Amino acid sequence: MTDQIPLHIAFTIDCDTVALKHGARDVPRQWEQSARAIEGYCTRLLACGFAPTLFLAHEAAAEHAPMLEELAGRGAELGLLLHPPTMELGRFKQDFGAYNAEDQRLIADFAAERFADAVGVRPRSVRTGKYSASDATFKVLYDLGFRQGSLSRPGWQIPRFNVRWEGAHAEPHYVDVTNRLQPGDLPFFELPLSTDPARRHIDSMPYEMAIDAGSLDVLLRPVLEGRLAAMANAGTPFRALCISSSTRPDYWRDDNPHSVTLEGLLDIMLALDEHYELIPVTLTGAHGRFRALVGDVVR
Repeated sequence: MTDQIPLHIAFTIDCDTVALKHGARDVPRQWEQSARAIEGYCTRLLACGFAPTLFLAHEAAAEHAPMLEELAGRGAELGLLLHPPTMELGRFKQDFGAYNAEDQRLIADFAAERFADAVGVRPRSVRTGKYSASDATFKVLYDLGFRQGSLSRPGWQIPRFNVRWEGAHAEPHYVDVTNRLQPGDLPFFELPLSTDPARRHIDSMPYEMAIDAGSLDVLLRPVLEGRLAAMANAGTPFRALCISSSTRPDYWRDDNPHSVTLEGLLDIMLALDEHYELIPVTLTGAHGRFRALVGDVVR
């Protein structure tokens, strides 16, 4: 139907390097675990018409290069994950947002070059580990050639990781060069992770559309419904959902609980075509459609 409202849907996955020490919970334990998660996640999404965006640590890009070439040929986008504490065998001790602008530039440029060595081209899309950033981050990344990112996690506050997104703009936007929380005129496209700050976990962090963070009915469905309602109430001109995962779950297995959750979410997403024009997008694809709507920003 031509009068349906476009709804852009971006599935992403953070592909970190393997654990540097026993017991690390945020990253895969072995490269085989990482490969099975990536291949299973992407296969399930591509089968339903959703091209995923992979945010890859440069070590993961090198380790999985042949598989990534095949996935890119099927429509997946390859972006960079900047997570300094897991880089270079623990050479960097702090999360990305803790570094000053010059150190951020050096770390991001180094990782982008190693990524290019692995896949043959410098990345243009980026996310930081844990969504860690400072007010300098967007300008640093733009100056290095990045043109789109998904760095913001609206409502989340974890100061020890330099994750400070309370009050962050929740809709897709171009960014401000001095204030990461608000839109601006720097043509770096930011697609925030879909969260619902009106619903909070016991630790006061907002619910978010992270497939490996909770169940379909308790976590994902409420955030989905909350975001759709918020965009409808605000009359948001460019409506989008951004979903994430990590490479810890074995998405290759049908009986894995997270595979079941992902399949259930896909069923819900596809059923939205009764009310919306569903537009599956990678991060670059979302930027292109956003630019067509708002017009080019000239600086």
